[in-house]
Amino acid sequence: MEIEIRQGVASDAAQTTPLILNAAQSLLTSIFGHNKNKTADGYLSHAWALGGGQYGFNNHWVACKGDEVLGVVTCWHSKLGAAFDRATLDSITSYFTLDEAMTVLMRNQTVAINLTPPTNTELMIGHLSVAESARRSGVGSQLIDTMQARAAKLQKRKLVLDVEVSNIPAIRFYQRHDFVEESINKGFIRFSKPV
Repeated sequence: MEIEIRQGVASDAAQTTPLILNAAQSLLTSIFGHNKNKTADGYLSHAWALGGGQYGFNNHWVACKGDEVLGVVTCWHSKLGAAFDRATLDSITSYFTLDEAMTVLMRNQTVAINLTPPTNTELMIGHLSVAESARRSGVGSQLIDTMQARAAKLQKRKLVLDVEVSNIPAIRFYQRHDFVEESINKGFIRFSKPV
């Protein structure tokens, strides 16, 4: 299968939003999806289109075959800084009302307290998801290879990621790709792989 890996663009939203949601559906729904009119899916689509921050297209890479998006991945590193955090906050406050945004931020903080940000020598990957029709075809491997190359370019020593302990298919996938378990913290396993 001929796959192109490229940086995300705003027009990918309809295809990438369900993939990102699928990467951690229960977690993202618990943070963003408590209002019947403002769903996690709706927020992710909104944030993607804005471009910046944790859920924007500027910080995601997509695997494509023609116009079809088959997979998505993102990464974070220690030098993204305040602009990245501000863009994430802006995406939340421009989608939700002020009261809703405060609640979303509190729910997010409850999860974030159990997760360790990447160190100066680490590139953290997330939102890795492959369309069901493209699984077991090498798309996930190509996305990891792209992140490994990005880590090398940024002079990072290892890739890291967190997986919910209940996500057995993801755990097996990362183990098959030479990630090793570093720690378990409140429902998440931290995996790492040298660059």
